[in-house]
Amino acid sequence: MNFSENSRSMENLHQEIDLLRQRVAELEANGKSELPVAQADFLFESSGESILIVDPYTMKILDANPNIARRLGYRRSELCQMPLDAIEMPRLLDPEEAETTWQSSTSGTYYYEGQYRHKSGALIPMEVSSRLVFGEDQTVMIHVVRDIRWRKEAEVALRQVNSSLEQQVRQRTAELAAEKEKLEAVLGTIVEGIAMMDAAKKIIYVNPAFVLLTNYTLAEARTITFDTLFEYSPGDDQAQANAFANGNSWTGEVKGVRQDGYVYPTILTIVPMLDGDGRLTGYVSSHQDISRFKALDKAQYSFITNVSHQLRTPLTNIKLYTQLLEDNFHNSGKAAHYLGVLNSQAKRLEHLVQDILELASLDSSETVFDLRPIHLIDLFHQISDEYQARTAVNQQKFRSTVHDPVPSLSGDVTRLRQALTELLDNALSYTPAGGTISLEIAGPIEEDRQWVTITVRDNGPGIPAEDESRIFERFYRGKVAEQGDITGTGLGLCITQQIIQAHRGYIEVQTELGAGTSFTVWLPTDIF
Repeated sequence: MNFSENSRSMENLHQEIDLLRQRVAELEANGKSELPVAQADFLFESSGESILIVDPYTMKILDANPNIARRLGYRRSELCQMPLDAIEMPRLLDPEEAETTWQSSTSGTYYYEGQYRHKSGALIPMEVSSRLVFGEDQTVMIHVVRDIRWRKEAEVALRQVNSSLEQQVRQRTAELAAEKEKLEAVLGTIVEGIAMMDAAKKIIYVNPAFVLLTNYTLAEARTITFDTLFEYSPGDDQAQANAFANGNSWTGEVKGVRQDGYVYPTILTIVPMLDGDGRLTGYVSSHQDISRFKALDKAQYSFITNVSHQLRTPLTNIKLYTQLLEDNFHNSGKAAHYLGVLNSQAKRLEHLVQDILELASLDSSETVFDLRPIHLIDLFHQISDEYQARTAVNQQKFRSTVHDPVPSLSGDVTRLRQALTELLDNALSYTPAGGTISLEIAGPIEEDRQWVTITVRDNGPGIPAEDESRIFERFYRGKVAEQGDITGTGLGLCITQQIIQAHRGYIEVQTELGAGTSFTVWLPTDIF
């Protein structure tokens, strides 16, 4: 039986029930207690519904109409006197089953869903309406049974569809959550500040880098418009409008304004977001602080200026003394002096070029350190003997001290010698005649770790506070160097720091104006 046939069957049942109720009401109003036998038999025999008459006391079937017999595969005679539970399966009234059971408050009819057993053993889902009918001689229970297989199949199919949809929704939700986590992970690792805005440039989302750059949290950023975070040039607004009108992105160098008012240079890119119809829905922006690049440009300019000056001076001297040498070739005394000056200037140029090449080498990822066990005491004494002689020539005092015990470590002895030499050369340059330069070595244990420390100390002019934080910047030369006409390129300390960091160490600086400066190199013994 298909869906339309079952629908018509249900409609017929309701019509017959309504007729029966109407007839019963008429008879009761006339004082009669039952339908005429002929009419009742006709309805029972010809009804398209499946009807059972059951003894409510023994629960045995008293009679069955042809339709129920045909549906269950029995002859009517086989059903008569058969216990009802032989064909009607017991019901477990769980919460789901309870939803299919109810009783009419007006007619007293009891409705429920259950299963009837076919003669073949197959179970058929049925909807049953049961009502007690009281007669003068006998009380019976009339069961009107409807086959609801089509409905149950539809319910199963619907549950399968719902389950499939729920699974698809769960899967899609999980995919969206995974994509969201992936996007947040990507945005969280990007160093540029990312912001998402609506069409009015009200901020909707910012990544962690944006928070660090602007000092605005997401909640705070949502209360302001995007353009308040930047200072644009006069032509930027029109350039943005022209780009966005054509659906293009805009990029420019502007000034970013932090929450605390600090202004920083930045490269800003804004991309308009359009829907399928080309309508503007919002913007996505990225920007980064380019202060370090500006500082690098400035340092490079300073370097070029400084190197040009440093190169120009010895070159001028070389040209001058070469000319003087030519003019006084036969004067052996002056010629020797001129040759000495030429040799000094050539060494100055050599040192400048060597520092530049050395820094380029340390910057290169291909630089290889020759790491091997080092007896630092031997290196310490070699350097001490060298600078004992050099300070004597400069009329300076030199002291060296060993604080035993000093452990050995692994490193590149050539590079470490170079680093210590740079520090000692600095001390020689800034210490006046009669001043003292000291070199100390020790093996302290700090935070349960063995270290070797080497300290270079002088009693020169010290480092001004404004220069102290920049002394390791490449090409940087402080005020004392410029005012004291001390030669150099500003690369020595930078080279030293890179060498020590390559050995997993660090440099500690202590200085006092008018009292001198000390540089302490800290080298761990367990790093290689």
